[in-house]
Amino acid sequence: MHLSRDFPYLITIFTLVFSTHYSRSGAAINTVEEFLDTLINSSRYDRRIRPFFDQRRACNVTMTIHINTISAINEVNMDYNTDLIFRQSWYDPRLNYSGTDWAAKSPEITLHYSLIDRIWVPDSFFRNAKEGKRSDITVPNRLIRVHRDGKVLYSQRLLLKLDCQMKLQKFPLDNQTCVVNIGSYGFATTDLAFFWDQASNISAIRVNEDLEMPDFVLSNHEAKYCNRTTATGSFTCLLVVLHLKRLFGYYLVQVYIPSMLIVILSFVSFWIDHKSVPARISVGLLTVLTVTTQSSGIRSQLPRVSYIKAIDVWMSACLVFVFAGLLEYALVNVIARKGELRQQVRFSKEVIGNRLAQVHFYKKDGGHQSNAETMETLVHKTSNAERKLSGNTTNTHVHYSSMSNTNAPSQPTPQVVVSQPAQLAIAAKPVRDSAQFVDLISAVLFPVAFIVFNIIYWMVYLNMHVEYILK
Repeated sequence: MHLSRDFPYLITIFTLVFSTHYSRSGAAINTVEEFLDTLINSSRYDRRIRPFFDQRRACNVTMTIHINTISAINEVNMDYNTDLIFRQSWYDPRLNYSGTDWAAKSPEITLHYSLIDRIWVPDSFFRNAKEGKRSDITVPNRLIRVHRDGKVLYSQRLLLKLDCQMKLQKFPLDNQTCVVNIGSYGFATTDLAFFWDQASNISAIRVNEDLEMPDFVLSNHEAKYCNRTTATGSFTCLLVVLHLKRLFGYYLVQVYIPSMLIVILSFVSFWIDHKSVPARISVGLLTVLTVTTQSSGIRSQLPRVSYIKAIDVWMSACLVFVFAGLLEYALVNVIARKGELRQQVRFSKEVIGNRLAQVHFYKKDGGHQSNAETMETLVHKTSNAERKLSGNTTNTHVHYSSMSNTNAPSQPTPQVVVSQPAQLAIAAKPVRDSAQFVDLISAVLFPVAFIVFNIIYWMVYLNMHVEYILK
């Protein structure tokens, strides 16, 4: 009696319970909003728990990277900027809706970027990042797509400044290797594992075909693994290796050719007469100051590393050549001045010798002049002769004749012939040739030495290999 009376009420309750369960299964859900609220309901989905936690196995995450740009490669700070699209995929059984009617209606669902805070995502981070941010133009550039089998695709566009430890021994003839290091911050390898997505034989690292850099060209890229063990455990790690080849054209035009021309200009001074002091000094000082200024400008663009770079060797060699050219003129000037002094001493000795011969003749002849008067007269004449002959450029023979004796008119008058300017020219010729000979030797030796240096320099640095150890 009571059962028949309560039977309609029980039927109503059973219908409500069945309809509620059926709506949760997805058959009676009519809108996407209701489906998403059911799928990512906080009562059945806890974003704090990683997938496969109850099965005690690791969640495998596959990754791909698309590099849009690489810019601002800075040797001083040893970093570079990159704009890339970072994609991650993993399976989450809790998001599997293949048993519902929505699997046929929508094999995959693209969620709004705000829903990323309602599902579990890997704690991946960039190990060598200095700075980074997500692109928010015009809206946050994030994609969340859930497939019916529970596969989740999470894509985001990132603007990163990454560290790049450069080896500058061959700068600017160098090739650099920069990396993008991706790892898990908190989950060990037993909980989370990263893999490169190699599906359909497509590379996991993709580079924009229009990628251009002012100083480098991307010659090659590789995808590697770098799992490592730290004090807090063993963590998964992925590595993108970028092989960059420096473009040499800028440094050839702006550094090597100008410095080479400056060194050649310093060699021109060897063909200038050493008596042209202002010209020789000006060329030497200007070349030294120019090379020094150029070297200082290059050093300001490079880090203060402890090893010697190729550009340091080049600029130091150029400075040595131009400075040696300036010292060469100082040597030539000293040789020339010593030659002039030696010429004056030799001239004085010969003039005084001829005068003493005349004094000896006068004594023998018994002249009426006293010895003191004769010596004073000879010295006076010698001084006048030196002043006249020093400014005389003709090879005129000067004859010094003894005066005839009035007391002995029958005796012949001997003559002493002195050809001093001609002898001075012969004596001065080797001295003058010594200074010119040094200039001539330098004009040949310096260019040959510079050519030999260039051959050795380019052979060594073009064939040098600098090993880069990935960390």
